[in-house]
Amino acid sequence: MQDGDLSRASLILLAQMHYERARWWQLAAAWAVGRHRIVRHLGRVARISFWGGKPYLLSFRETV
Repeated sequence: MQDGDLSRASLILLAQMHYERARWWQLAAAWAVGRHRIVRHLGRVARISFWGGKPYLLSFRETV
């Protein structure tokens, strides 16, 4: 794995961990007012929202 792949994988993992521990209102705020970023990794597309200094994984889908 290259450094870029490792950093994308780490970001997706961290965002998933924050998503699992978040309350519903935190996820709603991240979706509504957070800064969104699309990350492509291993043939999938992740939509990550940054809110309150934390990343939240909103979706993780296969590339069409």
